[in-house]
Amino acid sequence: MEFPVVNTRGDLDALTGTQQHADFIANLKGSMITLRNVAIYPDDYGRTLQAGDVGYIAPDWQDVEDLSAIERFGFSKAEILALSPGE
Repeated sequence: MEFPVVNTRGDLDALTGTQQHADFIANLKGSMITLRNVAIYPDDYGRTLQAGDVGYIAPDWQDVEDLSAIERFGFSKAEILALSPGE
């Protein structure tokens, strides 16, 4: 199935009641948590190692809440979570 172009909340509201609307809301719900590397690296990390350098720093992957996508469409977290998949 092909997604229609949805740039604004109005575009999304025009799809209310369709499968595309339900799919788009499901994608918005899925976008609220992202996996990010939250390890702290020194400013010069990744440059050629010098004698005495620590070397490799392991990434620290954590789920991080990111509401920028839902806020772009004028939703709050509570609104998105309250929407059922069929709405």
